[in-house]
Amino acid sequence: MNLRRSARLILGAAALCAGCGIFETRDPQPPNQSTSGVRPADVPNDVLYNFQLAFRNHDVESYIRCFTDTTASTRSFTFTPSAGNFQDIFRLWTLDDERRYFQDLGTPVGGTSVISYSDSQWVNSSSAATEFTANYVFFYPHIRTDLPKTVTGYLHLYLALDNQRRWSIYRWDDFRTTTDSTWSYLKAHF
Repeated sequence: MNLRRSARLILGAAALCAGCGIFETRDPQPPNQSTSGVRPADVPNDVLYNFQLAFRNHDVESYIRCFTDTTASTRSFTFTPSAGNFQDIFRLWTLDDERRYFQDLGTPVGGTSVISYSDSQWVNSSSAATEFTANYVFFYPHIRTDLPKTVTGYLHLYLALDNQRRWSIYRWDDFRTTTDSTWSYLKAHF
């Protein structure tokens, strides 16, 4: 008798669930759309856009994705600093160091970061590599009072396609133009 009663309960529950639509298929959900504004790095300009956006949003992962990932490329990232007393700091600079510097900048306080370029140009471009050169002014409202919030200089970025057909920066050379307060100076102190 108990077996028969259990079977009825199971059949009744199954019928109830079938009426609820629990066994029906549903329409698939659309893929997650990123709201961060980061663009797929399909063209070199997308890398520069994402680079600026990463600073504006203080998005560490978006920032690091702008650089060559050694798991997807035969190249490794290098940073060459502007002339100064901090050459030793950058001798063995890696993406992990780049990540730490960016994290240590902290979230912008009391304003939005701005990177502006002048006299910019794309040079030595091919279907798999290109270079971007420009004078820059970089403003970042960090909390440290002993460092400038604005640095200036000249940068030379080397970009290439990786094995997954994404563009990224594999080399960054920084040069002093008029002051000692270059991007290298800021990185060295953070």
